[in-house]
Amino acid sequence: MIRRAVYAGRFYPRFEEALLPQIESWTEPLLPQPKKQKTLALVVPHAGYMYSGAIAARAFHGISSEEVDAFIILHPSHHTAGFDYSVSPFTQYETPFGELQLDEECYTFFTEGRNGQKTWLRYHEQEHSMEVQLPLIKHFFPEAKVCPLMLGTQSYDNSLMIAQKIDALLRQTSRRIVVIASTDLSHYHQAQKAELIDNLLAQKVQAGEMDELWELVCDAEVEACGIGGIISVMALNQAWPDSKLKILEYTHSGKVSGDNSQVVGYLTARLFLEEV
Repeated sequence: MIRRAVYAGRFYPRFEEALLPQIESWTEPLLPQPKKQKTLALVVPHAGYMYSGAIAARAFHGISSEEVDAFIILHPSHHTAGFDYSVSPFTQYETPFGELQLDEECYTFFTEGRNGQKTWLRYHEQEHSMEVQLPLIKHFFPEAKVCPLMLGTQSYDNSLMIAQKIDALLRQTSRRIVVIASTDLSHYHQAQKAELIDNLLAQKVQAGEMDELWELVCDAEVEACGIGGIISVMALNQAWPDSKLKILEYTHSGKVSGDNSQVVGYLTARLFLEEV
């Protein structure tokens, strides 16, 4: 069962010959991170490539020297809620660079003992926060497989539960699996205010202050549509004491459009281990 690229031509170019030069222009002057570092997770935005594609591409490019077998994509649902998570049942994913395959090991792990996985099929088909990650994964990691997890109720406890499951999987497998937390930040504030709000979130992420960040979210002092994935990555940071969580880049839509009256914020971050 193939999931079609329904946002190709809207959020990013539909064809490889248009998309490839764009990605190369964003990443060509850069070098990947040293191979001695082992990435556990990336936080990346999911807006149209016009606005956030450059920093997302650079985040993936930064780890492209690593051999990754599979990506778990933690992404929010923009269409429904009322469930903890739902694993995408598609076996193939269409991208401008060719098809990605479902990772069967991850799929089995996250669906074992759960019922009603096909209930959310339509929502998996229509969710852009997952799809925009796929062309970048396919370009930088052509042999990697994917397992998208759509988050419904983005609660603190739900994020911790998902992090615990991911942690268990990472510890029991010999394969290299990287978590992608798909999220945008503040929405539709004036640029200066957005930067203040988003900088506060970035500070809490960088410092590993998970509880404090959640309090700020509950008090509406910071915003992130994929906060559940961010909290899960921060929980993994705590579960792996030797890991480091580093902010990579920040930008917002006004820096591209020139309209700073109502912007959306974007951030990339990386959780990694130093390998001996």
